[in-house]
Amino acid sequence: MANYKVVDKNGVEVQSAEPIHPGEILLDELEAREIPQNAFAKELGMKASHLNEIIHGKRNISPSMALKLETLLEISASFWVRLQAEYDLDKVRLEKASV
Repeated sequence: MANYKVVDKNGVEVQSAEPIHPGEILLDELEAREIPQNAFAKELGMKASHLNEIIHGKRNISPSMALKLETLLEISASFWVRLQAEYDLDKVRLEKASV
């Protein structure tokens, strides 16, 4: 089984047996800053349920969302877009490997 990894904004490598959705990294960031999901969703101008779906990997982080995250968290949009692209590639690789 493959070992998936991403590098967080602090340069720390995060590893998992499954591809890591950027929503997991977002949740870690919100928890580290003690920002409630409901309050953050309001700042983003979205429903809390939509943010929750991103956090749980049911929705992707779009470039537009990445720009909002950059503004609110001061973590570059390219970081979020790169995480999403790596996740998408890892999912495809995993699907191809299981065929």
